[in-house]
Amino acid sequence: MIETNAFAKRLLSALTMVVVVAWLTATATQAGDQSPDRKSQRFQFRVHEIARPGGSKFGQTSAVDVDRDGDLDFISGRQTGDVFWFENAGNGRWREYRIGKHALTDVGGVAFDVDQDGCVDQASGGTWFRNPGEPRDAAEWQRFENGATSAHDNLATDIDGDGRLDLVSILDKAGVFWYRIPADPTQRWAEHKVVGVTDPQCHGGIAAGDIDGDGDVDIARVDRWLENTDGQGESWVEHRTFDFGTIGPWGIQTRAALVDVNRDGRLDLIQAEGDVLNGRVAWFENRTGDGRDWEVHLIRSPGHNQDFHSLCTADFDNDGDVDIFTGGGPLTKGENQWFLWENSDGRGGEWTEHLIQRGLRTHESVCGDVDGDGDIDILTKPWGGDLHLFAENRFISPAVTPTNRP
Repeated sequence: MIETNAFAKRLLSALTMVVVVAWLTATATQAGDQSPDRKSQRFQFRVHEIARPGGSKFGQTSAVDVDRDGDLDFISGRQTGDVFWFENAGNGRWREYRIGKHALTDVGGVAFDVDQDGCVDQASGGTWFRNPGEPRDAAEWQRFENGATSAHDNLATDIDGDGRLDLVSILDKAGVFWYRIPADPTQRWAEHKVVGVTDPQCHGGIAAGDIDGDGDVDIARVDRWLENTDGQGESWVEHRTFDFGTIGPWGIQTRAALVDVNRDGRLDLIQAEGDVLNGRVAWFENRTGDGRDWEVHLIRSPGHNQDFHSLCTADFDNDGDVDIFTGGGPLTKGENQWFLWENSDGRGGEWTEHLIQRGLRTHESVCGDVDGDGDIDILTKPWGGDLHLFAENRFISPAVTPTNRP
């Protein structure tokens, strides 16, 4: 009788273990793919953990090929703190490396070849970090202070038309500036003021491109665009054009991109409101191509109680037009949600909203073909945490999907 009871207990324990393992497996699968109503979804994203480097207040994001192995890696850094790069090691594997310490910036940072040696460096507000060429073998990258302002946003673009990338910065308490990088980038970078502090104060939201079609780079900033009148970045004219930007705790703030939405050969502006509740998403049609006549097209208003502190514009469904991704950031009320707006008619006249993820925070997302399967994926992380994520676009799925565990 004792042996029978012992056997029964062992059998019950084994069956219980099978049930628990099955439940855990199902739960892990659901956590990796939380798209609502999966059967009806045109877009499906499977979310994988990259790393948890510790701390919070991460920004300075870029999707770039740090180690020159042909795929996209992920860079992010803490506010005034450490900067990291995460190596895309293939087959779902990621490796974490520290670039350096004490980045003199807020959220702003951008990766590009600062010293023109063929390697991607990192510029973070008033600091830049030199890629040693073999970044996997370096304890840290060499750090330099460049004299630039701390920034909520940084962009790299050629403002003065000399064929070299410059740094563009915005800080709410200072304004918008661009910096010419000297031949020796370890020296102080030359500062040029574009516009100072405005009313309302602007916390962030810049994009760069040839808005007026005259061959040089202009800057869009939430409620206005800034015309590079001499083509060299020495003379600027403000055009208060866009009735956009809800005032939040730090003024107005958007995520912004200049792209040709309706495929007419002119740069249009897409913006998503952040640092507010119910952020709106809209695109602004550059009707005449010279920046003098704009028509606003609201895509989402209001915005589902979301703080849209991310924006990616890319062709997510490979149909030849620009779609829009954004998602809930730190000031979101209730459940954080990620959205993809499909450019259904290819001209920006009709948009289809897709809720692609629920319950995960996103902030300063960047996009690109991370897994090399021919579609656009998402790299992201929260502001108030350290969970770095790779959202795999399964619109074009490989034969075998990696588990993506570091």
